[in-house]
Amino acid sequence: MNVEKEDDDSSQYLQEACYYLLKKGLTLEQVSKALEVSEQEATRLYREFESRIASGKTEVNEVDRNLWEDVYNDSVGNEKITFVRDNGFYHCRRDDLDKMDSPALMAIFETSKKFLDFDMYRRYLDSKPPVGYDPMAMQRQIKRAVDLIEKILKQRWEGGETKENDGVSR
Repeated sequence: MNVEKEDDDSSQYLQEACYYLLKKGLTLEQVSKALEVSEQEATRLYREFESRIASGKTEVNEVDRNLWEDVYNDSVGNEKITFVRDNGFYHCRRDDLDKMDSPALMAIFETSKKFLDFDMYRRYLDSKPPVGYDPMAMQRQIKRAVDLIEKILKQRWEGGETKENDGVSR
């Protein structure tokens, strides 16, 4: 592949990123900082993608929008969290955990902790994951959720939430 083709491909990705991130509601400053381009360059890339849409060379779609939203969320620390409820496994973003009320967080914490307590490999969860396939990936993700929820609940407790405003008795 020649250098010109590589530049064209990367430009298309940047155009797409600028378009979807600005449509998501980020400011031009946030987009330029996240993509490490100037605000003028981000504007130019956005407009180029818009003109590609108008000319029919590309289409707006949910998959691309979701991809760039996920990339952005992960880059700012709003990672996806996997947890357990009584009827299965679920995912949410870290910010979603912060927004949940304490009784909902406690329910997730308890079912996720119960899941880990019954896992015969629990003692290995703090070990370094093997390179390549990690047979305990799900358990590690749920442990991460338990740790995050515990941290959020401790912050709320230390922050002075009371029984009256969060529904959790102490």
